[in-house]
Amino acid sequence: MAPKQEFIDEVKEIVLGHSMVHGVHDLIVHDYGPGRVMISLHAEVDVNGDIQDIHEQIDHIEHELQEKLHCSATIHMDPIVTDDKEVLAMKAKVEEMVHFLDESFSMHDFRMVKGPTNTNLIFDVSVPSCCQKTDNEIMNNLKEKIKELPGGQYSPVIQIDHEYY
Repeated sequence: MAPKQEFIDEVKEIVLGHSMVHGVHDLIVHDYGPGRVMISLHAEVDVNGDIQDIHEQIDHIEHELQEKLHCSATIHMDPIVTDDKEVLAMKAKVEEMVHFLDESFSMHDFRMVKGPTNTNLIFDVSVPSCCQKTDNEIMNNLKEKIKELPGGQYSPVIQIDHEYY
C-alpha cells in the first residue's frame, strides 16, 4: 500500500528544511506495519562542501526523521555543482526540455563531463507512475533534443527513475 501523500510531503519538508540540502529524490518508503517504517532517499548537496560537515548534518536529518516521523531513514548524498555558470546554464536548458516533454517529470543528479571530442550530460529523470510514455520514448525524445543544442557535441546519459510511492 502506498504511503499517504502527507507523509511524503513531511519527509521532503524536513529534509529540505536544512540549507545544505538542495534537492530530494529517489524516495523509497517501506511500511512493514506500525512502528516499522523505513525510508531511503537521495539528498543533493554542494560538491564543494566539507564532507565531514555534510555527513554530520545528514546524520542529524536521519535522527530528526526518526524523532518526528517515527521511521528509520537512510540518506544517500548526491554532490551537485552549485557555482559553475556554464553547468548551471546547461542544466537549466536540459531541465526545460524535460518539463517540455511532460510537466510532471523532474530532473536530478545533473553532471557535465567534458571529454576531448564531446561533453557527456548525465542526469536522471523522475517519471510519475501514471505516465503512459515508455522509458525508451522518454530517453529517445530527450536525446534528439539534446543533440540539437548548439555545438552538437553533447552526449546524453539518461537514467529514468520511477516513483516508489
